[in-house]
Amino acid sequence: MTGEQMSKTLAFHVEHYMIAVAEHLMAKGAPISLVHSCGPYTEEDHVFPDVEGTLYFSKRFAEQLDGRGGVDLHWAGTSGWCLSNLDVPDSPNGDARWMGNGLMPEPERVAAFLDTYRLSPEQAGSTERPYYRSEGSDFPALLQRLAAYVPPRDSAGYKARPRFSTARDQAYSRRILDALTPQGKDPIVEVPLRSSELEALLHLLEYAQVSSGGLGPNDFASLLASDLEGRRGGGYDAVERHRSALTEAAARRQRIEAHRRRQQGEGG
Repeated sequence: MTGEQMSKTLAFHVEHYMIAVAEHLMAKGAPISLVHSCGPYTEEDHVFPDVEGTLYFSKRFAEQLDGRGGVDLHWAGTSGWCLSNLDVPDSPNGDARWMGNGLMPEPERVAAFLDTYRLSPEQAGSTERPYYRSEGSDFPALLQRLAAYVPPRDSAGYKARPRFSTARDQAYSRRILDALTPQGKDPIVEVPLRSSELEALLHLLEYAQVSSGGLGPNDFASLLASDLEGRRGGGYDAVERHRSALTEAAARRQRIEAHRRRQQGEGG
């Protein structure tokens, strides 16, 4: 395997490890906007001899993490995971917080690290960077470890980018379904909006319709947009007349529960 082939193969494997962690984080509510991975490379003015990966959060979530934004979840091929703020060197949380727990901890442990950081950054990991392997060394052994996170070649999830897009679509579909099928009361709330803001919101919902895949939240975006359009200027009564998203969510929840009961019956 040539150096270029090894670099691409490493980046591919690292990306799947990043996605495995992202899937777990998104299932717990973290908004992941982008997955990045990189193998060794040489440029005219820079040499990077190892591998790395990064999970980028939404801007609002990153701002909530440290009050200023720019925080991302980074994986270094020598040292494992850290939460870092490269965009804001003088971040109030100081330097990167290194997770520890080995080079490739399970996604559940990475999620716990993020949870701890959200509660108290000083209690999450350490500012001391660990080292689990030498930079630029023993790539075949690293590939072997990363291979556990790569789906079979003939599976739908083998291509990394579609796998991440599908996982994100499914995560948001579940969140939207949960939001539209609340347990208990579902009171009407007053949210004053300017006409221009409502129009912008409808454009955002339209964007969700055209940007998500077949398994994504595009159908709910369409229904919510229709409901909001219908309620414009209609007063409180319009809430009950235009509720197609709530109706579809309730029907979908019933189908899911019926399917689950059938599976339990077959298993019993």
